[in-house]
Amino acid sequence: MPVINLPISSIAGRIALLLIAISCSPPVTALEDEEGFWSIQLENDLWGSNEDRFYTHGWQFSYASPEKPPGYLEAISDAIPSYSKGETGYHGFNLGQKIFTPEDITTSSLQVDDRPYAGWLYFETFIGHRYFDRIDREKINGFILTIGVVGPASLAEGTQKLVHDLVDGDDPAGWDNQLENELGINASLIQKWRRIFDFDERLQTEISAHGGLTLGNVYTYAAAGIMARWGRHLKDDIGPPSINPGFPGLPAFNPNRKANWYFFAAVEARAVARNIFLDGNTNVDSHSVEKKKLVGDLQIGVAVHYGDARVSFSQTLRSREFEGQSEPSQYGLINFTYFVE
Repeated sequence: MPVINLPISSIAGRIALLLIAISCSPPVTALEDEEGFWSIQLENDLWGSNEDRFYTHGWQFSYASPEKPPGYLEAISDAIPSYSKGETGYHGFNLGQKIFTPEDITTSSLQVDDRPYAGWLYFETFIGHRYFDRIDREKINGFILTIGVVGPASLAEGTQKLVHDLVDGDDPAGWDNQLENELGINASLIQKWRRIFDFDERLQTEISAHGGLTLGNVYTYAAAGIMARWGRHLKDDIGPPSINPGFPGLPAFNPNRKANWYFFAAVEARAVARNIFLDGNTNVDSHSVEKKKLVGDLQIGVAVHYGDARVSFSQTLRSREFEGQSEPSQYGLINFTYFVE
């Protein structure tokens, strides 16, 4: 088993320890006083391209509550000019990790023309609201505040080596070339509009459009996209979540239905001004590549909801993100969400 050396004397190392402590000690009120939704999201390229490269793995643990949000989240949402609230609202947190590697993980030498080794360990707090801005159209507003660490303190090297040891995979040999430790802070605003068309009492089609803006030293980009869903009881949720950057969804739904299902397909385009995992560290020299300023995602998937549980599986095809990338990347997403009263 690999040894994980965490530089706890650095600011990034201390933030990493704080994120780990948060993951081991969820908010007491969430466990004792509130009903809510618990969710686990897994993303991996082996479920897509069957190749271990580029965005190779991500996980995210989430909690969403329909109860009254903390005052600071309400204050932030009140300060956003385009953010309106409705009767249906959620707030919560995400804790997650993302791992990026070049195409060839078996060599220890620096691959100057391929993307850097990098990891991202983060904690997010979010707020979201649903309301009808006109009689036939629902609008969803969301805000996410993210803090985390890039570099060795993200524990990405130890995570990947441990998993590869367990599955007898190739040893990722180039982690000595990864990005340096850096504290990351991001803020994201997401807005979505949707219309649902009824075929009968249960079968429906939904067409939605969304836009978003993310600012920070980890990611800075503007996004726009559309999604189509077809199935039963589409009013019960807005779709399963993705790890950012990705399609807007929520680890929450209307529980206690006997059963429903839907298929979904979506496209999104992003104008990227900053991607630390390609541009390299902000204030120190590090490996970097020339990123593409326009990136697109195509996602298809299915979700099944029964009682208090929802499970979804999807595939994402992402266009080339940097100059010299051999081909687009593809990865699979699995999400399981459960409602606890």
